[in-house]
Amino acid sequence: MNMVINASEEIKTNILNSFTDAFNNGNLSALDTICAPDLIDHSTAATPIQSYNLEGFKGRVNGHRVGMPDLRFSITNMVIEGDLISFQWEMKGTNSGPYLGRPATGNPIRIVGMNLERLENGKIVEHWSYPDKLSLMEQLGVMPA
Repeated sequence: MNMVINASEEIKTNILNSFTDAFNNGNLSALDTICAPDLIDHSTAATPIQSYNLEGFKGRVNGHRVGMPDLRFSITNMVIEGDLISFQWEMKGTNSGPYLGRPATGNPIRIVGMNLERLENGKIVEHWSYPDKLSLMEQLGVMPA
């Protein structure tokens, strides 16, 4: 039992460190340490023109960083059950670069969401992300608040 707990804590730490390094520092290769090369991205955050794989996921992270160069990403309430891990996240930044096909607004942005990841051999093989896209569109001035 103790071995399982230690493995779960190690997976949590690896995911936390890799996600925050990718989002906060732009180190997209950090995702390679926790994601399988053949990852399938089921996220509602994905755009229709994005590929639904690891490269598409990295492209989306990079897009957030271009749109919000001061981006800060944090994870809370991480839970592992069997081969699934879920967590809440928050992303904050200033929209000072082009973002989601739109010019910079200068607006402060705060997005919250939940992720569900399916693991095989300690690597993410399927990724689901559920951001509060309505709130994001309101903050960008695309939709009325």
